[in-house]
This record gives sequence, C-alpha cells and structure tokens, in this order.
Amino acid sequence: MKFSHISDLHINTYFRDSNLEQTTKLLEYCADNKIDHLFITGDLTDNADELNLLLLRNNLDYFGFRFGERLSIIPGNHDIYGGIQKPDEIFDFPERCRKTDYEEKIDSFNKIMKDSFSNSIYRGKVNGYPYAKIIGDVLIIGVDSNDLYSSVTNPFASNGKVDKSEQKEIEFIIDNFGNHAKFKIVLIHHHFNQMHYINHFSVAGLWQNIEKQTMKLRKKKVLLKLFQKYEIDLVLHGHLHETIHYEREGIKFLNAGGSLKNSNGAYLKINILNTTGERIEYNSVEIPNTSSPLLELSNESFAHAHY
Repeated sequence: MKFSHISDLHINTYFRDSNLEQTTKLLEYCADNKIDHLFITGDLTDNADELNLLLLRNNLDYFGFRFGERLSIIPGNHDIYGGIQKPDEIFDFPERCRKTDYEEKIDSFNKIMKDSFSNSIYRGKVNGYPYAKIIGDVLIIGVDSNDLYSSVTNPFASNGKVDKSEQKEIEFIIDNFGNHAKFKIVLIHHHFNQMHYINHFSVAGLWQNIEKQTMKLRKKKVLLKLFQKYEIDLVLHGHLHETIHYEREGIKFLNAGGSLKNSNGAYLKINILNTTGERIEYNSVEIPNTSSPLLELSNESFAHAHY
C-alpha cells in the first residue's frame, strides 16, 4: 500500500498566513498520486479553533480522506492549547493554557474528526488514545503525547508525556493485534531527536527558541524501550518544523513537521511510504509552493530509504 505522512499544518484562517492553500496542495497531491492512506501527526490547527478544524475536515472530505480507511490523525499541542499569534501574547499565553480544559478540547477534536476513527479496532479508555487500526499490512497505533499544563513542568504547554496507563494500552494493542499485520507504525506528535536553534534575531525567531526549550517529550527513554521490546518498525511524528529521518536506539523515526514550515519555503514537503515489499520503503517529495502545477521533485535529504 501507498501511504503519505504530513504534519504541523497550523491552519489559522484569522491571519494572512493561513496555510490553507498549502494544505490543499498537499491533499491534492495525495489524491492525484493515488495515496491509499494519509497520516497527519498533530498541530492540524494553529490556535485550537474548532472552525478551522471543521474547514480542514471539509478539505479532507473533498479529496477523499475524511474517513478512517484513508486517514489516521492525532492531536498536537496547538490543537489543544493554541499558540502565540502576536508578540504581546507571549506574556498572556501561560494564563490561557492554565484556563484551557484539556479533556474538553480533546473531546471536541475527537468529535469533529470522529469519521477518521470509524474503523478503529481499539480506542483508549480515557480519551480515545491510544487507538489502533489495521490498514493493509500495517498495524497503526495513534498516541496522544500532549501533557497537561503546568507552570513548572509545562509552562508553554508544548512539552509532551505519555503516561503509564497509555503505555500499558499500547502494550495491550500490540499483544492482541501485533500478529495480525506485517508492520507496526506508531503515530505521535512529539519528537525524539535533537533540537536546533535559530541564530538570527527576530520576534518569531525569539519565540521559536523559547518554545523549543519547552518542547521536550518527558520520559522518552521509557517509550524507546517499549518500542524496542515490541519491534516497532517506524515512528511518525511532527512538532519540530523539519522533514528528516533519524534513528534512536535502533528505532526508525520520520519527522514531517516541515511539511509547510521548513528551511526552504519555496517547497512543501510530504513523506511517501510504501509497504508492498518485505520492508517499508519511503522517500520525501518536494512540491513547489506556488500556483504552478504540482510536480514531484527529487529530494535532497532522504530518497528511497528502506526499513
């Protein structure tokens, strides 16, 4: 089967840089290239706005990716807590996070995107995560890695954590369904690799560097051991706005956080995965970020890698 992976769309129609046109181009590419199933690993919206999530759902529906047979998604921190839109909001943002009802926002996200979970073979007991589905020869496990707000441990609501109860449910999923598929893929929003910092000064750069210092996935070594134990084939995530692949403790990771926001703003990026052989093959495709026809370009970072 042919899968695609995008992340961190940050749709926000209240600002000029809405990302809606770019997201539409990615979805159009997926439809035109007969993608069987689409992964989106969080931060679908920029400011946790339900109307923007509904708008994205309509776009997904238009291109045939609304339902669970063709779509698997997870929420990111921006889908729960929102983000900074203007410089003066930096000071008010922690208070906004404190007032956010985490369970209410997760419930809203799940209700709006409920069709994407329609074919799940397991839903988490607390808020629907982790969930599991089998698409072709792949067992997909969707994890909620967003942590509750804390003025001490999560001051900007961008840190992540997967608690013990969710870890146990991941184990339950693999113990009960792992033998029903050839490959096991985990979807999670937060990253496992090293962060890079912006050297030039700007308000946007300053905020991004502040945020990156509070974008950690807590207790990720425990998750790495769990992934090792169950021989997870691939972990897909976003959160950091770059498109790369890397390996930690023998586990392979793909980051699609640079789908829209990356170092080369002239292109949109999408990861393509193929599971028709004995291993997962993938490559990254660059799409011109213009009104010109969509073209598949050779990738400069990682083409035709194999697992």
